[in-house]
Parts: sequence; C-alpha cells; structure tokens
Amino acid sequence: MSARKPPRRQAARKAAPQPVAIPVAPRTAWRLILGSVALLGGAAAIVWAVAAGVPRDATMGVATAASSAGFVVRQVEIEGARNQPRLSIYRELLQGGSDSMLLADLADMRARLVALPWVKDAEIQRRWPDRLHITVIERKPAALWQWQGRIRLIDAEGQVLPAADLAPFAALPLLVGEEARLQAPAILKIIASRPDLADDVRAALWVGDRRWDVRMKSGETVSLPEGPAAAASWLRFADLNTQSPLLGRGFIRFDFRIPDKMVVRVETDPGQTVKPRPTPPPAIAPGAPAAVQPPATIQPQAAQPMQTARAAQPNLQEVVI
Repeated sequence: MSARKPPRRQAARKAAPQPVAIPVAPRTAWRLILGSVALLGGAAAIVWAVAAGVPRDATMGVATAASSAGFVVRQVEIEGARNQPRLSIYRELLQGGSDSMLLADLADMRARLVALPWVKDAEIQRRWPDRLHITVIERKPAALWQWQGRIRLIDAEGQVLPAADLAPFAALPLLVGEEARLQAPAILKIIASRPDLADDVRAALWVGDRRWDVRMKSGETVSLPEGPAAAASWLRFADLNTQSPLLGRGFIRFDFRIPDKMVVRVETDPGQTVKPRPTPPPAIAPGAPAAVQPPATIQPQAAQPMQTARAAQPNLQEVVI
C-alpha cells in the first residue's frame, strides 16, 4: 500500500495581490479627493441652508467658498445650434448674478433659452468642476408665410423664425393670409399626408377665415371644405389624381365644398376636349439663378359663389363628379 502524499502547500497558497499604480501623482489625487469632498459638502450645506431658511448672505458665503476652490463656470459647450446665434445663447446663460457652479439655476437658464426664436427645447448639464454643456434642439422651417406683401419663415407650429435670406427656403410651401400662420399646423399636416402630391403644391390661401384654397404649381386650385372634411377631401383628390392624372390638363378648379362631390371647372367651350396648358414659369429676377430665388407673392382672391363665377365667365364649364 503506497503512502499518501501530503498536499502541496504552494498550490494551496493564493496569489498575493499586486499593487495598482494610480495614473496621477499622489498630490494631485489627494487634491481631487479633497475637492470632491468639499464640493459635496458645499452642495449639502446650500441645500440645508435653503431648506432651513438660513439667510441668503450665509448661503452665498458657502457658494463663494466653493467658487474660491475652483467650482466656477469657466467653459460653456453648445451642441445643436445652427441657426440660433451662439452669442445670444451665451448671453442668456451668463446673465445670472453669479458664476458659481453650485448656484447655477439650470431650470431658469433653460427657460431663457427656450424663449429664443430658433430654440424649441434645450438641455443643460453640469460638467464638474467648471463646465456647462448645452444641447439645443432647434425648430425646423416648414413653410413661408405671406401677409401684407411680406414673406416670413415659420415652422410647423406657426412660430416665426428670423431669417435674413429666404432663398434657401424657396422650395417650402407658401401660406397666404393674416391668420394662415396660426392655421399652419393643420394645412401642413394635410399636405404632408400625401407625399406624392406635396411636391406639386405651390401655395395655400386661407379663405374667409374658415377654409383653404390650395394652389398647384401647374396652375389649378383645389378648394377644400371647412373643418375636418378638408383632410378627407385632399386624400380623395390625391386618389383621383393617381387613378387618372388631373394636373396640367387645363382644369381651373377642383371644388370639394359640396359634401361627397367634386366640382371641376374647365376653361373650354361645350363639347371641346380638355387640352393641357403650359405650366406658368416661376417668378425669377433677371440674371438670378432659379434655385436661389424667394417665392413670388400671391394675391389672395375673395371666394365667389359658383353661380357668380359662371355668370362672370361664360366659357367656364362645371362638371360634377
């Protein structure tokens, strides 16, 4: 019978932990640790002082001590600002009475930023020990608004956006009328519901403070009814145009104001075939490229009853579909 070998002590021993080198000097590491402790202590002191009703002078004293330790706003990082001037953002951020990181009122800063015309929303973060990081969400141009001979840029909510040059936005739809800006969300949603037809829209006129006339680039007008029926009428017109193209064939108006009917006006004599007519060229200033021209203004016309329009222009024919 063989003798049992005693267990090896070397295998049973655990490897001794190896020391980890800190990538900073010991003096710097202690400074960071003490600074963090001082920061947390200062923040806790300010919260306690506000909750306990300590006089403002004492609270400011704690914040001043923290500022003396280096916790002041020295850098501001801005992300997402393209159209809103950065100088205006800096001005709104730094207009407070203190540059202390502890006393920076982020909610108040955000409220001031959102009040800027191009800023839809903003997020502000502290980056210790001395930085503020701002993420700006800007409003997106959605249309041009014409009123009293002046054209301005607006977003999908009707907010006016300052722009010195409107040429880069010439492809956007034009909304005409005093209250058209306030009604912009509804008509822009209606037009966007059919992307296959949206590119053919030249302008939308707010008529009688109650409904829209949509002008197409090929010259026709689509008269939409009031209220929720406007969206359904636009979808119906888009479906009909898909089944049999209606644009560019010489029609004058597609009228959907009569429920469940479309009245088509043509500019021909009885018995004649509808012929295509040339698309009216866009208004372009002499010597300027077409791609950079702002849209020409459109003169709104008062809505006329069908009978009056037919009597004034006997050559217009109406076909009910």
